[in-house]
Amino acid sequence: MRLISLFIPLLFVLGCSKRSDSSTQIFGHAATGLNISNAIYYNNTREAIDYALSLPQCSGVEVDVRMDANGQLWLFHDETLESSTDLNGAVETSTTAYLASGRYRSLKQEPLAALTSDLVNVLHKGKTFLDMKGSSVANKDSLLASLLSLNLDTAQFSLIVPTEALFHLFKNRFPTYLALHEFSDLSSSLLESEPELRGICIRNEKITREQVNFLKSIHKKTLIYEVRSPKGIASALNKNPDALLSDDLKLAIGLRY
Repeated sequence: MRLISLFIPLLFVLGCSKRSDSSTQIFGHAATGLNISNAIYYNNTREAIDYALSLPQCSGVEVDVRMDANGQLWLFHDETLESSTDLNGAVETSTTAYLASGRYRSLKQEPLAALTSDLVNVLHKGKTFLDMKGSSVANKDSLLASLLSLNLDTAQFSLIVPTEALFHLFKNRFPTYLALHEFSDLSSSLLESEPELRGICIRNEKITREQVNFLKSIHKKTLIYEVRSPKGIASALNKNPDALLSDDLKLAIGLRY
């Protein structure tokens, strides 16, 4: 019985044909995926980035960015530090020194990763989407200054932002994508009046192949995320988005190539 249960997911993967006709690029979501129990490294860490960028056919990574109380940028996903580290509070209210002392409560106890010029050089091995988290509009000038200080190559780095206010802040400085909860949140007025909008970032279940094709017809790109299972990855690839931000990077690469 146990042997049969092991063959079922294997047969499913083998049954999913590779999408050789697809133009979709594969990126690591939070470098090597969120909520993956068998992940080698914790998400958004330097170690996870190094591993993801070492994989053939990986186009790059998406990472989550928050700004601390001193204006330093960090790669961190959660709202609170205690959810995954030995620290307390939030990135936004913590000092740089405090965050530098922290470790994830993971097997390898990786340190938190600051977005420094050294890490930017590592990220240049691929393309990078910086997903701006917890970015208060009240701190928008400091946030912009912190990003500009890194002298990011806009051919390699793009931003994903949660609000139109932040889109307007960054649109003339960086290639910028708008994160959507629902496809219907994308207004026609925004599409018509903002040629600088590169495209959208949206969950796989919230967009159809027809909607992806519509965006392509008006020269807007689609980034799809929240894909972990073989079925979910195959479904997302079938929509042929411009980029798939996968939580199972090796599986997504295997199904795509």
